[in-house]
Amino acid sequence: MMSGTSAGRSNYSTGEVGHAALAVAESRSLEALGESCHREMGKLMGSPTVGLYLLDDHKPSLVYSKQAPEGFIREYSDEFDKYDPLLAYIFEKGRPVDGSTVVGTSGWQHCNNFQLLRRWGFKHCMAGPLLVEGRVVGVVYTANGGERGPYRAEAVDSMDILCRAGSLALATMVETGRLGGAPIGWIAQSSVASRHERTIGGAYALNQLPARSREVALLLCRGQSNKQIARALGISAYTVKDHVGKLCQRLHAHNRTELVQRLLTTH
Repeated sequence: MMSGTSAGRSNYSTGEVGHAALAVAESRSLEALGESCHREMGKLMGSPTVGLYLLDDHKPSLVYSKQAPEGFIREYSDEFDKYDPLLAYIFEKGRPVDGSTVVGTSGWQHCNNFQLLRRWGFKHCMAGPLLVEGRVVGVVYTANGGERGPYRAEAVDSMDILCRAGSLALATMVETGRLGGAPIGWIAQSSVASRHERTIGGAYALNQLPARSREVALLLCRGQSNKQIARALGISAYTVKDHVGKLCQRLHAHNRTELVQRLLTTH
């Protein structure tokens, strides 16, 4: 972990964020999703702890946690029944936020969430949404401690990309029935393509792409290789490679990891 007055690193390379997004998008189980979020957030932001929640009637249900004491999880879950400013912001805005941003630095220090975090050795918290069919169906939390300050804007932006990648992974789990015993009352019935398009649709509008290129882009952001995409679409791997090359040209990306980042980034 890193020390200093601000949380996380000040600069992330395109390759690092792209690789992190692909790693998260490739998750095919809730445990794998939690592990990949923990690993990649640790690399990019230096955050030591992660909690992954799915929502059942708007109430978070913990499905994965790492480096978080059971007592802390129990107390933090109790706060959900009262008021969590981060969760309220996510429901309203549908994007990641840290505590200091949502209620202000002074307000955060007087917030129940901050007091609880401090009792357990943490200091600042950030959360981001997981979406299916444009609805918030899950939340990823991470927290830091020690002498770290609030999360930088770069960290929040990276959280946004990782949550979009996580949303794609979650939509794939819905599609393939790999959610196990998780709360599933929120699962949407519309097309899988619609779920993915609503999740991406960031730096470059997918409806501006030719139909086949759009299909390739969707599968690429789900972490599939050229061979896997070729099998799914019934085309050759060489054709997929050609589509990826043209997508890179359109979005001014130098490689597939940078392409994924551009597809997942919101402007």
